[in-house]
Amino acid sequence: MATTTSTVVATTANTSRNDNDSSIQSETVISLQGQHDTPSIPDDKENKEPTTTILQPQHEQPKKLWRRILDRVIHYLKQYWFLLGLGTVIGLAWAFPQVGKTNGVIEAQYTVKWGAVIVIFLLSGLGLEVKVMLQTILRWRLHLVVQIINFVFMPFFAFGVVHFLIKVGAKLDMAVYQGFMIAFSTSTTVSSNAVMTRNAHGNDSGALVNAALGNILGIFVSPALMQLFGDDNRIFTPGTRGTVDFLSVLKTLGLTVLLPLVVGQVIRYFFTRKVKYLAAKLHFSIINSLALLCMVWSVFCDGVASDAFHRMSGVDIIAIIGVDIFMYLLGCSFCIFVARVPWPSKLLSTPTPALVKKWRFSRQDAVAIMYCGATKTVSLGIPLINVLYSDKSLGMMGVLSLPLLMYHIIQLFIGNFQVPFLKRWIEKTLEDVDEDEQIPMSNTSSNISTTDHTHREGEDNISLPTTTRRRTAQA
Repeated sequence: MATTTSTVVATTANTSRNDNDSSIQSETVISLQGQHDTPSIPDDKENKEPTTTILQPQHEQPKKLWRRILDRVIHYLKQYWFLLGLGTVIGLAWAFPQVGKTNGVIEAQYTVKWGAVIVIFLLSGLGLEVKVMLQTILRWRLHLVVQIINFVFMPFFAFGVVHFLIKVGAKLDMAVYQGFMIAFSTSTTVSSNAVMTRNAHGNDSGALVNAALGNILGIFVSPALMQLFGDDNRIFTPGTRGTVDFLSVLKTLGLTVLLPLVVGQVIRYFFTRKVKYLAAKLHFSIINSLALLCMVWSVFCDGVASDAFHRMSGVDIIAIIGVDIFMYLLGCSFCIFVARVPWPSKLLSTPTPALVKKWRFSRQDAVAIMYCGATKTVSLGIPLINVLYSDKSLGMMGVLSLPLLMYHIIQLFIGNFQVPFLKRWIEKTLEDVDEDEQIPMSNTSSNISTTDHTHREGEDNISLPTTTRRRTAQA
């Protein structure tokens, strides 16, 4: 009996070190049985501490009115500083055009039109995760949809809009029509599309890959589109068409766009940690945006120095803004329509066809498709204008770039305005499961244990069981 008691006491000492009454065997058994419940006591304490910490600020006095206004102003300045920077550099160009023009004080034809472009795409290469790109690049259907919308639908629809304006006799400068065709022949943006996709909780890795892929394809596709549209004499009248020397275009864009992008990816691959540290420390995205502002500043300096903007009327400016807004909203709507093909199931009282279900992308992918398919880049557009119209007047290049610059401003304004709405649209999938996205009940029991950890191969749409989505939403 003594041996049994000592054994029980020893067992109790090993399993419950903080128990001083371990001499009684019944208490020892209870302690062993409740071993799994013991951690709940400190957990309750830990859960209460953050609660008191969160409730404490409620007893603090509210901020003063001037402080709230100042915080709000600082918030908007941080969020829209690039747009403020655009206004600043345009103002500086109007005030001091001799500084940033070609062959001016700083020799902008080298320092800006080469140096700034190289910086932009070198930092873009350094900022793209190599592994993420390799994994996401296999999703060919997503990339194909984005690039077709960006390089086929947008430029050819713009071609139709320009012909419509000419048909109705719109009193616009021919350079405005040409600027529209150049603007919508360019690729998607380099970084802002991925940033807005990430802020909306979309598929940001898909946006990053399509941004890189689109700008690489743009080196070849954009000059080809300009060659195609340039054959239309109603838009590009004799003497106004840019010279498309593919060898010169590929050489210039290859050295300033493709080579820095590849070099950045190689450096990122071999020195990943150091690059990530420098990217966070030096704020690569801000440097990238500053380099882009330098390009815009130089273009406007050329336009102001040659008095090119004085020939544009108020009707031209209004038309540029109106067409740009229309094209951006049209591009966004078309992207969402293609990615999430609607089907009137309730109206027809029939289930959605399997082919439509199979085609549909997830809402996260739909947001990435929208921001990549509808946006256009200034980073590639301005170098393209400089190459195609190198033999034309500097003022001509400034006017041609205006529709693209205005489109860039509009897509930033409207794109950031869309973010909270798209974010709620995506988060709604965690609370409400669409009828077309539900998993059949016969398959739920077999898939529920593995759905949270694995994805079905070969599918772009990721579906979660209803119980899993509700549990995630509550968490």
